[in-house]
Amino acid sequence: MTMDGWTGPKIVNVTIAIFVFLATLLQQDAVGAVSRASAAFSDDGRLLLVQMEELAVWDLESKTLLAKIPDLPCRQIAPMKQDGWVLCVGHSVAIYDWKNRVAIATIPSESREPYQLLAYSRESDQLILRHGNEAVSVWQLGKKLIPLKHIALDQKKDLSAVAASPDAKQLAIAQGQTIHLYDLRGTAIHDLAVDGIVRELLFAPNSATLAVNVSRAMLFIETSGASVSARVMLPSAEEGGGQATRQFFSRDSQRLVVESGESSYALLDVSTGKLVALTEVLYEDHERGVKVPSHLHTVDISADGDYLVGQSDHLSTLQIWDLSTGTMLPDLCGHDCRQMGPRVSLLKWSPTGTKVVVMLQGGLNPEMDGKVSLWDVSAHSPELVLDPGQSQAKVLVKRQMPQDSVPMVSPMPTPAPAFVHAMVVRAVAASPTANQLVTVSDDGFMKVWDPGQGMLLRQLKLLVPASALAFSSDGAILAVGTAQGEIRLWETHSWREFSPYASQQGRINALQFLPGNRFLVIAGEQPHVLVVDLVSQALVKELVHISRSSGCVGKTCAKKRTVQGEVVEGLNFLDGTAWLMTISRSGRVVWDSRTWREVEKPDGMPDVWSSLGWNQPHIWTTTRARDPKSMTLAIWDPTHNKLWAGLDTFTHRDTEVDHGPPVGLGTAIAVDAQQRWAATRVGEHVSVWDLSTQAKRKTFHVRTPSHLHWTRDGKHLIVSTLNRKILVWSLETMAPAHYLRDPSVTR
Repeated sequence: MTMDGWTGPKIVNVTIAIFVFLATLLQQDAVGAVSRASAAFSDDGRLLLVQMEELAVWDLESKTLLAKIPDLPCRQIAPMKQDGWVLCVGHSVAIYDWKNRVAIATIPSESREPYQLLAYSRESDQLILRHGNEAVSVWQLGKKLIPLKHIALDQKKDLSAVAASPDAKQLAIAQGQTIHLYDLRGTAIHDLAVDGIVRELLFAPNSATLAVNVSRAMLFIETSGASVSARVMLPSAEEGGGQATRQFFSRDSQRLVVESGESSYALLDVSTGKLVALTEVLYEDHERGVKVPSHLHTVDISADGDYLVGQSDHLSTLQIWDLSTGTMLPDLCGHDCRQMGPRVSLLKWSPTGTKVVVMLQGGLNPEMDGKVSLWDVSAHSPELVLDPGQSQAKVLVKRQMPQDSVPMVSPMPTPAPAFVHAMVVRAVAASPTANQLVTVSDDGFMKVWDPGQGMLLRQLKLLVPASALAFSSDGAILAVGTAQGEIRLWETHSWREFSPYASQQGRINALQFLPGNRFLVIAGEQPHVLVVDLVSQALVKELVHISRSSGCVGKTCAKKRTVQGEVVEGLNFLDGTAWLMTISRSGRVVWDSRTWREVEKPDGMPDVWSSLGWNQPHIWTTTRARDPKSMTLAIWDPTHNKLWAGLDTFTHRDTEVDHGPPVGLGTAIAVDAQQRWAATRVGEHVSVWDLSTQAKRKTFHVRTPSHLHWTRDGKHLIVSTLNRKILVWSLETMAPAHYLRDPSVTR
C-alpha cells in the first residue's frame, strides 16, 4: 500500500477541516442516555448533515429534508468538493452521493478501533486517516480510492499524539519528548525535541503553525522550519493543574483556545504566545458564599474562536461564554432546557456563529425532546425542529420575553459600549470613607473611579494582573493582591506606593485588613491563610482552615473534620467585633482575632449568615419564610441578637435568569454606611429599601449583575456585572444615572 510522494496546490478553504475537528470533539464529549450524534455544515451554512440513527441532509434555507441515508453510521462527517458527496468516517470509511442515492467508494474496517479522520483537503481531494495506534494512511479520493502513503506507528514507543495539517501535506507524530514532522509530499522527516511529554498536537487552519501541549506549556511551532516561535505557560487550574485537554484554532489561525483543566479556557495569541483572556466556568454556591468550578460536558467553539457554548454540571442548561473577555452570556437555552441534566449529545455552531444546532433529551419542551433543533443566538430562541421523520422542518414561534411581576426600570441605554476594562474584571472595591471605586482586571490595569460623577480618576498599569482588593477601615490604605501572590499597597490620598510583600501564596483570592491597618489577612491558592504585620513584614500567624462535614457511623451522625487544610476563597470581618471569617468551598470558619482560636459560634450570631464587612455592624443572611419553599433576605443585629429587618422573599427559581438560560445568579445585599438604605438583588432584580419603614421603594432590572456597593455618601448604588459593565444608580432620582465607561475600551 506504500507509495512515495505526491504534490498538490495549497488548500484554499480549510473550514471543513475545522468542522471535522469539532465533530470529533462532540463525539468525545457526548454523555447521557441519548444516542451518539454528529453534524457538519456546508461552507455557506445552508446545508446541515446530522448523524443520528441515520444520516440526514437538511436544507436550512428551504427548511426541507433533502435525503436520509440508512445504514451509514458516521462518527465524523465532511461534505466533499463534489456536489452531493459526503465523507463518512466510522469503523469503516464511505463516500456517498446523497443526491443520486449511490455509494461511491469504501474502506472496510480493519480493527475494533474506528478510523479517525485527521484531515480532508477539498482542494487536493485527499484525506488522512488514523488506524488506531497501528498506522496513518493518506488517500486520494474520487470515484476510486487510491492509497498514497501508509505510515506505521511504532507501538513499542510511547505514542502520545498524532495530528495532520488541514491541507493534508504534513503529519506530526509525538512520541515521548520528540515530535516527528513528516512532509507527506516527499520523504523528509524533521525531528524536534521538546522539554517534556507531549500531550496534544493541533495544526492551525493555515497549516503554518503546529500547537503543542507539553505539561502546562503551549508551544507554537513554525512548520516550515520546524522551530518554536512562541511559548506560553497555561494558567493553573485547581483540578487539572493547567494541563490542556482540548484545543481549537480560530478560522484565521491567529488565536488558540485551550481548555486548561476542567473548568477554564485560555485564549492565546498565536503570534506572541500571550494570554488574551481566561474564561473560568464557575457556579456560585450561595449557601457557602463561594464560586466553584463547573465542568462542561458538551462543548463547541465558534469558528472565529470568540464564543463557547456548553452544558455545565451546575447550570444544567446550555450557556454561552465570550472567550475574548472571559464573561458568561446568558444567551441561549432557558425554560426549554430546564431539568435536563447531562443529556445533550450535540452542540454545533453555524459557520457564521448566529445559529447553534442542539440535540437534547429531557427538557421541558416536548417538541424538542429527543430531536435536533436549530437555535437563533441573538433571539435566545429555537427556530426549527429537525425531525427526520418529517419532510419539512417544524418552524417554532419565537419565545416571548417573560413579563416581570413587579414594575421595572431598565438601565438607560448607552450610545457606546460602556466597559470599564478590556478584559474580565476580577475585583471591585468601594472606599469606606471616600466616594471612590477601584476595579482590577486581567488586562493588568487598576482603575480608580468617582462613580457618582462617572469619571475615571486614575489608572495604574500593573506588571502582573490583580485578583483581589481590600481597603483598610479608614480607607487610607488599599491592598492589591496579584495573580502571582504579591501584595501591593497604596496610600490612597497621594497614591504613593509602599514596599510590596511577597506572600508565596500563588494567585490571591481575598484580602482583609484588621483594625489599626497594621495587620493584613491574605488568602491565596495555598491551603493556609497568612496574617502579616505590614510594618515589619513579619508573618504573625498562619491559619489552617479545616471545615466540618457531617459523617455517619451506623445510626450515629456527627460532624467530622477534614484532615488537611482547604484553600480559602473569601474573608470577612465584622466591624466592632473580633470575628474574622474564612470561607472555603465546603464551609466557613470563624476566628477570634485576639487569640486566633477557632470559635464554634460567636455570641449574637444567627445559625446561618452570609456576609460581614467594614462599616457593616450587621450581618446579612437568609432565613426561612412562611412558605417552606421560600427564603427571605434579612439583616441581623448581632449586638442585640435579633432580626433587624426582613426584606425580599424569594425561591430558588427567582434567583435564575429568566430571559435566557437558567443561570443561577443567586442573591446579594448591601447596606449604606448610615444604615438608612439597603439594596437587595435576587437574580437580575435589584430592589432599594427604606430601612426606617422596611418598605421597598424601587425595583429595577440589570443584566447579569454580581455585587452591590454603596458610595460613602449613600447617594449612589453601584451594581457590578459579569459582562465588564458597572451601573451607577441614583438614590435621588430613583433611576439609573449612568454606566462607568473607559473611552479607550471599545470591545
